Amino acid sequence: PRATMEALVITAFTSFVQLGAWVLIPTALVISLSLHPITTAIVLAAYSLSYLDGSERKASARVWPEFSKNFWLFRFMRGFFRQRVHMPDGFDCKQFILCIHPHGSMADYRALVDGQLHELLGGRSNIRWLAASVLFRLPVVRELCLWTSCVDASRPVAERMLREGLSLGILPGGEQEQLRTTYRREAVYLQRRKGFVKLAIRHGVPLVPAYVFGCTDLYRTSRFMYGLRRALVSVAGVCIPLCWGPFGMPLTPFKGRVDIVVGEPIPVKKEEEPTDEDVARLHETYVKALCALFDKNKGRFGYDDRTLTVE
Repeated sequence: PRATMEALVITAFTSFVQLGAWVLIPTALVISLSLHPITTAIVLAAYSLSYLDGSERKASARVWPEFSKNFWLFRFMRGFFRQRVHMPDGFDCKQFILCIHPHGSMADYRALVDGQLHELLGGRSNIRWLAASVLFRLPVVRELCLWTSCVDASRPVAERMLREGLSLGILPGGEQEQLRTTYRREAVYLQRRKGFVKLAIRHGVPLVPAYVFGCTDLYRTSRFMYGLRRALVSVAGVCIPLCWGPFGMPLTPFKGRVDIVVGEPIPVKKEEEPTDEDVARLHETYVKALCALFDKNKGRFGYDDRTLTVE
C-alpha cells in the first residue's frame, strides 16, 4: 500500500539517525581510508575544522531556516504525519521556553516543527532546541541538528542562549520519557524534571507548555530488555527504542495525524537564586497548566477516552 511505502521512506531516515550513523559512517571511513588514504585524510582534515568549531555551543552558528522549512524530506514527513502546530491567539512572546510533551518513541516531530515555527512566527522564531551532546559527535547527524536550530543541552549553553535573548525549545521528559513511551498511552515523565523550571526563574522567562496529540499512536512499543535499556539511559544518556509499525516493521511509523497544541505562556518572576520552594511552586503551576491544556484539547482531536498521567 502507498502508506506503507511512504512510511518506509521515513524509516530509512530515522534508522540512519538512530542507528545507521553509529555503524555506516565509521564503516565507510574505514573502507575509504583503505582504498584512498591520502584523499580521505585530506577530506577528514578539512571537515575537522567544521566538526571542532564548537557550533553546538554558539547562538548563531549554522542555523538554516530555509532548510528547516523546505528540505524535501521534512515536507514529505509533515505531509505523512499531517503535522500541524496550533498556536494560541495573539501569541506575542519575544522570549520564552517552549516545553513539548511527550517525547514519543522517535520524536520525529522535533525536526519538523522547527520549520513550522519559522513560518508561523517569522522573525520572532529565535528558538534554539536543546539536544543531547552525543548527537553533535556524529557526522551528518551533527549537521542536521545544527541546521534545525539545535544547541548542546548543557546548562551553561542553555544559560548563554537565554542571556543573549533567544528562546529555548526543550523536551523535558528526555530519554527517560522516550524509554517509557507506551503505544496509545498518554503519559509524561515530569515529576522529577525541574531543571527547566529553575532555568526559567533564574532568567525570568515565561514557560510555554505544548502537547503533541497523536505521537504515541505512531509506533507500537515493547518492554523487552527494559531493565538493560533503562540502565543504558541512566549511564550513557542513550535510549534504544523498541518500536514498530505496519506489518511489524521496526522503526516504521503508522500513518497518523500529529497535532502540536501550544498553550498560553506562564509568567515567571525572575529570581537569580531561586529556593527549592520557588521551583516547586512554579513546577506545580506548570504541571497543572499542561494537564489543563491536554484536557481542553483532547476531544478536539479524538482523544476523549484518554487521560494524561504525570509520572
